[in-house]
Amino acid sequence: MGWVSTDNEHEGWAACVAPDGRLSSSYSGEGMLVEGVTGRYERDKVMSDHEVVPDVEMIGWRGACTCGWQGELWKRVMSPADADFSHRRDYVSLDGFADASQEVEDAIHEEWKTHIAPSEAILGLEAAAREHAQAGQRLDKTVAAAKAAGASWADIGRAVGISRQSAHERWAEKQ
Repeated sequence: MGWVSTDNEHEGWAACVAPDGRLSSSYSGEGMLVEGVTGRYERDKVMSDHEVVPDVEMIGWRGACTCGWQGELWKRVMSPADADFSHRRDYVSLDGFADASQEVEDAIHEEWKTHIAPSEAILGLEAAAREHAQAGQRLDKTVAAAKAAGASWADIGRAVGISRQSAHERWAEKQ
């Protein structure tokens, strides 16, 4: 596979695309493995619910994620002269493996990172909320300790940037 999100909920990769649109999940010595059986290709010997599509037949690449997300198609062109990165076209020789070039894989990785950005941001938000709650508990305990040590509400309010009255209203019942 390729990349894993911080929460381990998303795993993405640059998948080869078969002529019928199915995405590769892995590969074997004979070609790319795609889930499903159409009868057009030979079944994989190990995963019988997958077919082996020859590398030469792969039409391009797209981002894929375990959550079901798919990126836009990067088309495989038949000659280097037809390659145009700005139009999502790249040349990979028909002689070897159909894996995306490093440049296309990097672009797909960036697309996948955009896909997971909301969940990554939520993780940051959850962490900040936990830290905020912990800081609040620490502040409450420290205020109680200061009050027990003889500090006035005016001193406590001044230390935390609020008025004496606000400090009293916030912490007096917690004593």
